[in-house]
Amino acid sequence: MNPPPALALPQDFGDHFSPIVVKELRQGLRTRFFTYALTLFHTALILLLACANLELSLEMMNSAFWVLTGIMLLVVLPLRGFDALHSEAKAGTLDMLALTSMPAQRILQGKWAAIYGQTLLVACSVLPYMVARYFFGGVEIAREALGLASLVLGSGILSAALLAFSSQASLLLRLTLGVALGFAALPLGFFTAGVVMSTEADSLLMDFRDLSLWQQAGIVVLVLTLTVYSIWYLLAMGASRIAPASENHSTRKRFAALVMLSLLTLAGVLHSLLTNDAEELIWYFLPLLFLTMFTCMDVMTEEMPHFPTCVVGLQRLRNLSGIFYRLFLPGWASGVAFSMLLCLLTLAFTMAVILCRAGLMGDLDWDVPQGITCFLAAPFLPVLIQVSKANHFANWWVVQIILLALGFGLVISGEVLDVDWLPGLSFVTPTTAHFGVQSIAYEYRDTVLVLSASLSGIWMLAALVYAWRFFPLYRELEDQALSLDKPPPPPAADVPAA
Repeated sequence: MNPPPALALPQDFGDHFSPIVVKELRQGLRTRFFTYALTLFHTALILLLACANLELSLEMMNSAFWVLTGIMLLVVLPLRGFDALHSEAKAGTLDMLALTSMPAQRILQGKWAAIYGQTLLVACSVLPYMVARYFFGGVEIAREALGLASLVLGSGILSAALLAFSSQASLLLRLTLGVALGFAALPLGFFTAGVVMSTEADSLLMDFRDLSLWQQAGIVVLVLTLTVYSIWYLLAMGASRIAPASENHSTRKRFAALVMLSLLTLAGVLHSLLTNDAEELIWYFLPLLFLTMFTCMDVMTEEMPHFPTCVVGLQRLRNLSGIFYRLFLPGWASGVAFSMLLCLLTLAFTMAVILCRAGLMGDLDWDVPQGITCFLAAPFLPVLIQVSKANHFANWWVVQIILLALGFGLVISGEVLDVDWLPGLSFVTPTTAHFGVQSIAYEYRDTVLVLSASLSGIWMLAALVYAWRFFPLYRELEDQALSLDKPPPPPAADVPAA
């Protein structure tokens, strides 16, 4: 009798998985941080459900459940990317990954996929507790599913952002960016709390069900598209910070940003023409404004290129568009011009919406474009105000934080000293302009807003003029790139001896 065949050894990952994903998943699932966090999280949920049989009310139990889930998905798991790239660079393993000919974009995507895979694992492990709470009562399946989906999508964006920012060596800068991301995630937390705990969420879901099929599909597609684009852009930004200086990671980002913002602008304008409800346009305007400012921050903090390989391959684009193609070259100098284009696109959308509302309601409001001009001009300030010339990214954030502190200080000083005009001095810079507009007396508010918008435009033009001085560097790199693109001369023929 022949013995039974030996069983094949089980394999946790197949060969079709990316090596960087396998490496990060194996390391991540074995760390004490993930093990202890997962154990404590499930222990707290089990104790919470056990307390449901005691005096604990269902409302309090549901609130505690979503607080624990939100902290786990929006805080604990994304923090795994806080020091990911810096620790790799400090240990020297990042250089070893670069020697494997693995591009920087793929390294970032693999690390994010590993972190987000752990997030999906935790999210799936929450489902049994959601089913158990359903039998206790007071739980709506649709609202619970929407709340969990919003936390999962938000966790993906936060993980990508922390992973991209982890390329910075300064711990203080990364902590500051982490705090800023925490404030940015607060609206998502409030939205989730409103969906799963507020009775008004039922009317929101009913309004969504009353929409036509194409409107429902449009909302879902818009949310998923913005989420995927945000994650991709953040990972591309992080990849550009760790990639070798001879590589060009900026052109692809700028093309994607221009296409995305153009589509968002077109969709918003078409929506304003097809509907009479101006409040719905906020779903287009807020993402457009936020993505524009974030893209401007990114492209205006890039290091200037010093190798002709950064512009090799773009000569065909130069033949098609002339000097316009320089907007897509890497470096902060071209980033200023590209940011100006994006800001004009956002202002065009704002004016189109205002004109459409004026045609419907007969009310032409000029305060909105003036306030938007101040917001859009804020990213241009660090180009002219340089605290640190070694790191443009750190300089951008340091300048903005200092200006915000000055604007807040002017408001506090005006309140303490009882001087009404003192907050109005903040109109000098676009970053501090809104402090003065909101704090000064009502009769002077329009004047301060006009002055702030005018000076904001001057700041933008001054940054563009300053950046134009560095464009000869691009001409030198283009000339060197042309010599690289030329084929080598043919070998000389052998001349017979006389």
